[in-house]
Amino acid sequence: MDYQRKQLEEQVISHYMGGNKSFAFGDLNTTKPYLRIAARTNSGKVYVLRIELPGYPNQKPNAYVECMLRDCHGNLMNGASTKNHTLSPHPNGWTQICHYHPDAWKPDMSLWMVYVRCVLWLNIYEQTLRTRNDMEYYLRHMGSDGSTIR
Repeated sequence: MDYQRKQLEEQVISHYMGGNKSFAFGDLNTTKPYLRIAARTNSGKVYVLRIELPGYPNQKPNAYVECMLRDCHGNLMNGASTKNHTLSPHPNGWTQICHYHPDAWKPDMSLWMVYVRCVLWLNIYEQTLRTRNDMEYYLRHMGSDGSTIR
């Protein structure tokens, strides 16, 4: 990600987050750049997201919750799961959120778009803990063309 793109992403995130500084870019001049950003759900719970940026904006960034979550049945969300909309965990053991199909990703998509989808996922996640329904009960899968599929 070049300097101009970083500036644009910061402006968009700052605008939509009301100017608060609950996000930070890190390791931008390395092979493992990332964005850490606080995500508050409708219940008021705050999660920390780590959005890893190697290859961004040309490649879909991976998005992790900086902890290992458990599903509505008490099982660790530590692997790729269609019913939970998760992918392989981070090496640190954090749950990875499935937010876009890799083939549907376009370079003009923003980190804010990723963030919004992650917050939606987290709100649905909290709903699953209350209702005991899996994530797939609420979420549809995305096809390689960006359309939704069941």
